[in-house]
Order: sequence, then structure tokens, then C-alpha cells
Amino acid sequence: MLKDVTIEIAGRDYQIKTDEDTEYVRELANFVTVKILEIKRDSGASALDCATMAALDMADRYLKELQKKEKASKRRTGASESEPPTLL
Repeated sequence: MLKDVTIEIAGRDYQIKTDEDTEYVRELANFVTVKILEIKRDSGASALDCATMAALDMADRYLKELQKKEKASKRRTGASESEPPTLL
């Protein structure tokens, strides 16, 4: 069941609807805030630019994790047909 949760990200309040645990959503908001503020401290960029760079950083980390899981899955199931055989 969806519930209303108020979170704060980088000093700005957001009202969201979620079925996730409230504390988990607040933890996510805190994670995003920390990343934005780190970028702001290091670059002095605008709030929008900091949020955009934080999103890019998180997307990069997420996609790299997906790629690692995909490679691990391929190792467990054997090489795909499109990959050449290896000597090892």
C-alpha cells in the first residue's frame, strides 16, 4: 500500500508516495544529499549541476554493478555462443 513520505534532499523537501519502508526512503534521500553536498564542496557548482553530477555518478555505479553481475552469471553458466572459446 502506498504511503506519503516527506524526505529532504539537499535542503529541499519532497513529498513522495511509496510502498517502501519510510526509514529506507529517508536513507536513500540522505545518501543522495551526501553525494550532492560532496560535489558542491569540491566544485562549487550550482545545485542543479550538483544534482545532475550526483545522478550520473550513481548511474555509473549502478551500471557497473549490473555488468559485474552479468559477467559473474556468464562465468557460472559458461561462455555465451557469441564469445570465442578461451584456452584457460
